[in-house]
Amino acid sequence: MKKTVTIHYATDTAYFTVKETADELGINTQTVRDYLTKGLLKTYKFKTFTLISKQEVEEWKERQK
Repeated sequence: MKKTVTIHYATDTAYFTVKETADELGINTQTVRDYLTKGLLKTYKFKTFTLISKQEVEEWKERQK
């Protein structure tokens, strides 16, 4: 199940784009999009941007150890 939250204000320090998330996790952008579709990472929408919280990415990295 896809987890999507609409946000109305985003700071550039709190969220990653799909590309930044892929770079941070060492995977490609399609894999990140697959994770988002499967609900493995929570998606935040800001206007037309798909964002992932930096905290969520850090938690993902910890779970993968």
